[in-house]
Amino acid sequence: MLIQKEWKILDEQPGSAPLLERILQSRHLGDSKARERFLEPRLEDLHDPFLLPDMALACSTIQMAVEDGRAIVIHGDYDVDGLTATALLTRFFHQNGIPCVPLIPDRLVDGYGLSESSVERTLALGAGLLITVDCGVTSVQAVDQLQTAGVAVVITDHHECPDILPRAQAVVNPKRSDSLYPTTSLSGVGVTFKLIQALCQVLHVPLPDLTEYALVALGTVADVVPLLDENRILVYQGLGALNRHLHIGLTELLAVCAQNDRGVDAGTIGYTLAPRLNAAGRLGAAMPALELLLTDDRTRARELALELQEQNSQRQSLEAAILAEATAEIEASFDFTSPDLIVLARAGWHTGVVGIVCSRLVDLYHRPVIVLGGESGRFKGSARTCGNFDILEAIRAGAEHTVKFGGHRKAAGIEIDESALADFRRAVNAYAASQVDRLAFRPELVADALVTLDDLSESNAVALQQLAPFGEGNRQPLLVCRNLALTEWRLVGNGKHVRIAVDDGKSRPLAGIAFNFSQADDLFSAGDQVDLLFALELNQFNGRRTVQLQIRDIHPSVVTELDRIWPLQPDVFDPQPDLNGLARICQLPLDHLLPDRDDYVMAFQYLRTAYAEHPVQTDLSLLARRIARSYNRTLTAFKLAQILRVFTESSLLTVQHLGRDRVRIALLPAREDQAKIRLSDAPTYQYLKAQGGLA
Repeated sequence: MLIQKEWKILDEQPGSAPLLERILQSRHLGDSKARERFLEPRLEDLHDPFLLPDMALACSTIQMAVEDGRAIVIHGDYDVDGLTATALLTRFFHQNGIPCVPLIPDRLVDGYGLSESSVERTLALGAGLLITVDCGVTSVQAVDQLQTAGVAVVITDHHECPDILPRAQAVVNPKRSDSLYPTTSLSGVGVTFKLIQALCQVLHVPLPDLTEYALVALGTVADVVPLLDENRILVYQGLGALNRHLHIGLTELLAVCAQNDRGVDAGTIGYTLAPRLNAAGRLGAAMPALELLLTDDRTRARELALELQEQNSQRQSLEAAILAEATAEIEASFDFTSPDLIVLARAGWHTGVVGIVCSRLVDLYHRPVIVLGGESGRFKGSARTCGNFDILEAIRAGAEHTVKFGGHRKAAGIEIDESALADFRRAVNAYAASQVDRLAFRPELVADALVTLDDLSESNAVALQQLAPFGEGNRQPLLVCRNLALTEWRLVGNGKHVRIAVDDGKSRPLAGIAFNFSQADDLFSAGDQVDLLFALELNQFNGRRTVQLQIRDIHPSVVTELDRIWPLQPDVFDPQPDLNGLARICQLPLDHLLPDRDDYVMAFQYLRTAYAEHPVQTDLSLLARRIARSYNRTLTAFKLAQILRVFTESSLLTVQHLGRDRVRIALLPAREDQAKIRLSDAPTYQYLKAQGGLA
C-alpha cells in the first residue's frame, strides 16, 4: 500500500433511510417499477428479439438453409464470449437435429475475426451458410468473398459498427445506427441467445433449458458488459444453472479448481472459469475450451478441464516473464512526471498474453498502458486505461500510423508496423498531453454510502445480496465507516492477507478480512483509529453465519492539520516554503515544521533498507507514517519533503514530483570517487537552519 486511493462517497448521510433504500436511490432506482424489475430478474422481461435489426432476415435465411439441407458453419472467436456464443448455437442446432460445424480461429495463425484463412476453411468445409457469432461486423471483404463463392452469410455481433456494413444476408447487431433495440450493451453470446430466442419462434421449437443459460452468463460476465437490463436477467438465470451444476463441462472445470463445493457468483466466472477458458485461446488453439463447453461426457470433460488448468499455468508463467521485462523497461526509462501513456513493444512477447500484462501494468502504475508483441517488423497488442481517460480516442489520434485497431474507451486492440511505432507513440502522447494533467490518473474508489457500525447487521447484509449479480455497471455496494478502533490486526494466509477487528466503542465489534493487504502491515496495528472502505458480506463457517467486512481500503482516521493542508498548497514542493505562513495556518509552533538530526538519520536508513534495489512511487503521507512507525517516532509528510530535498541536493537520491504529495524516489549508488557527503552543504538544509532548524 504505497498509494492512498481517493474516496468518493455518494451518500454521506448515515441513518437517513434503510441501507438498501439509500443504495437503490444512489443508483437511480427510486422508481418502483424499475426497482421491481431490477430486484426480481425474470425471463418474462426479456425484450422481443425481432426488435434487433435484420433478425427476421437472419431467421428466414437460416430456416431456408435448414430446409434445403445446406451445410452450416458457425464461426466464433477464441475469447470466452466467442467460445460460449459458438457453443450455445452449436448445442441448440444439435439439440434440434440440425447439423452444423463450429469453427474457431487460431489466435496466432488466423488472427481475430473472419480472416482470409477463415474464408478458406469455410469453403473447404463445403458451407452453404456461414453464421458468425461475436465477430464479423467489420469483415466487408471476407463476406464479399463468401458471397461470390455462393455462401450465404448471417452476421451476429455486438462490436462497434463501421460506416459501411458487410453485404451479408443479415447483420444482427444492437449497435447498428438503425437499431430499435432497447439496449446496446449485449455481449456476443447475448446476441446469439437473442437469435436462438427468435429461431425458436420461427422453427416452432422450445427455448433451451436452464443448462444453456450457464453459457450465456459465462460469456456475458467474461466480456465485462454492464450487468443491467437483459444482461442482468441472463446472468441471474445462468448463475442458477451453474450453482445447480447442470452444465457438465463447467462443473468439471469448477471441480479441478476446487470450487465445486462453493457458491458460484459473477466473481467465480471472472476470476476462476474465464481465465482458464481464455488460456487455450491465448496460447493458440481454443478448441479444447470449445470442446469442454460442448461435451456431455463427464470423463472427457474432466480430461479437458485438466488440460485447460495446465494451459492456464503456462499462461501465468508467460505473463510473469513478460511483466518482469515490462516493469524493468518502465523503471529504467519512463518519465513519470509527464502525462505520457506507457507504450511498450518488444519482439518475442506473446501476443496472446500481452493484454493481461497490460491490465497488470495499469494497476501498478495508475496510468493508461499499451503493450505490443510480435515479430518480423509487425506488432500486435492491447491497450487498457484508468480513470476516465478514453484509450480508443488516444489510439485514433495516432490512427494513421497503425495497420488496424478497434475496441472501446476502456480497452482496445491494435496492430502496428515497427517502423511506425515512434510516430504512433508521439501522436498518442500528444493527445494525452492535451487531455489530462498528472492528477487525472490518481486511483479513486467510489463508495455508495457512509454508515455506522449499527448499519452493519446481518439483515442488511442479506438485503444487499438482492442487488447481485455484481459486475460491470452494477458493482458490489461499497460502504465507508469512519473513526473505528482497530482491536485486531494480524497477517493470515501465509502473510498475504490481514485479519482485522474493529469497534466504535458503542456497538458490537466486527471482524473483517483485507485480501492482499500485507503491504499495509507496517502502516497499521491494533489500537489505531482508522476509516474503512469495504463490502458488507456474510461469512459461512461450521454452519454458522456471521457478518464480515471485506476491506477494500484503509485510511488513518487521524490526520494532522499540517498533513491535511500542506498537500493542497499551490507550491507544495517550493524549495523555500513559507514556514511562518504555514505554521500560522496550521496553528503550530515553527519547530514542528523543521526536521532534526534524528529525522534525517531515520529517513535515510529506512530508504536505504527498503528501496535501495528499486525506485518507489508513493505518497509522502504514507511514507512518513511508515518511517515514523519503524522507529517509534513522529514524522510529518511536510518534514519528509524537506528531508528529501536535502538528500536530492546532496546527490543521495532523485525525486520526481507527481502531483500533491505523490513522489517517485530512486536512491543513487555511491561512487568510488565520491567525496564525503555533508548534508549541511545543501541549500535547503541551510535555509531550514536559518529558519531555526538544527545545524
